[in-house]
Amino acid sequence: MTLLAVGSSVALARELVRYALTNWGYERPLVDDSILVMSEITTNAVNAAPGRHIRIRITTFNGGPLLECWDPAPGIPLPREAGMDALNGRGLAIVAAYAKGTGVRPSANNIGKIIWALMPAA
Repeated sequence: MTLLAVGSSVALARELVRYALTNWGYERPLVDDSILVMSEITTNAVNAAPGRHIRIRITTFNGGPLLECWDPAPGIPLPREAGMDALNGRGLAIVAAYAKGTGVRPSANNIGKIIWALMPAA
């Protein structure tokens, strides 16, 4: 699904994950963890390409949810150390903590990148 890179798109991405994974029969804890992970990778895309288009994809791979978010910005997100009172900077650490695997790959047309997270199989 193509979305505009604005804050409200993060909420829409969360709801799309909830809808898809619930309808596919995944248990509530995995659905909740997947919602959190999609929220983080979509937030990164919104911050990387504000006001532009981003794309999210929700599918399965080897029995687990595969969450992807494309943005057109060339930069690769890097983990940061966030201070105790920081309001941001923990997204990639959260994704790594909940996902079975995560990574970045170039898009098929070499414009931007796709951040992906493979969640544990049910």
